[in-house]
Amino acid sequence: MTTRHLSMGNASRASASGASAAMINPAAMGLTPTFTIQPAYQVRVEDRTHGVAVTAMDSLNNSRLAIGLTYAFMHGTPEVTYNDTNGLEETLRLRHVGHEAGLSIGVVAVPGWLLVGVRPKYQFTSLRFEDPTGATVDANETHSAFGLDASLQLLVAGWVSVAALGYNLTGTHPAAWTEDRALTLDPLPVDYSTLDPANVSRLSDYPRTFAHAIAVFPTRRPGFSINFDGTYDFTSYWNTDLDGDGEDDRWARLTLGGGAEYTIGPVPLRVGGYWDRRGPASDDDRGYITGGVGFVRGTPSAGGVGVDIGVGFSRQIAGPNPETFIGAHIGLLLNPRL
Repeated sequence: MTTRHLSMGNASRASASGASAAMINPAAMGLTPTFTIQPAYQVRVEDRTHGVAVTAMDSLNNSRLAIGLTYAFMHGTPEVTYNDTNGLEETLRLRHVGHEAGLSIGVVAVPGWLLVGVRPKYQFTSLRFEDPTGATVDANETHSAFGLDASLQLLVAGWVSVAALGYNLTGTHPAAWTEDRALTLDPLPVDYSTLDPANVSRLSDYPRTFAHAIAVFPTRRPGFSINFDGTYDFTSYWNTDLDGDGEDDRWARLTLGGGAEYTIGPVPLRVGGYWDRRGPASDDDRGYITGGVGFVRGTPSAGGVGVDIGVGFSRQIAGPNPETFIGAHIGLLLNPRL
């Protein structure tokens, strides 16, 4: 997730560009001629999960082909509570680590109309803890695999942009726990009826996901856009016994979001919100509000340098276990043409 995407209610795929496009919509990299190097940081406050990413992207030197290199690292220390088999309450800190390296490729198939993109990537994630002997134990199966994202984007006369995207078409990973599968803490002496995993994400780190997005540009300029995105997660709740009848249910987690960006001079203002429908019951649904601001001094002259700075937040305002995300980036916009 990029700072701009976070700030706009997770609803910026159809208007993404530059480093943001390299992460969330590789097809869109070809929309704007850009050469950028951008580090970024995000934190989920409640479970102390920190993420750092670096993106290098070039769509400036070839009008039909854009290339982006991305690397992201994540580290978190969520805690769970439980009673042991003697009835004593215990708190266990886990270690959640992830690495992802990707190559984003965007092609302008029909200039001004159609763009396509792919993002092959290597992804690693683990959730572990130390047992009383000091040995490291997996609480969820360690994931090391190659994945693939793909996207298609259609432009309509500069007014509207429509995108369809598939994430983790290969390389999916199961959630750490589900309604019918407890978080694995063996060999600890756990009374699993007392285990509270609420601080450990119920969602897959790498779910197979389909997304659709639309962006409207009222002034036909990229600095003002109104966006709506939807996603369907076919992994986190898929093949899970959600109703307790002993049979797996095929349930797709749905998110619907909207966001807007309005630029005043070099300052983009961003607002948004989204709804996260998780299981079929409404008691685990969540609602979020988001916002952010940036400073962009772009389009540098030959040999020049511009900047792209942004900060943003997402705050859960409805549903259980409130979450707060904060993000920031500082990017350099380069023009190496001499």
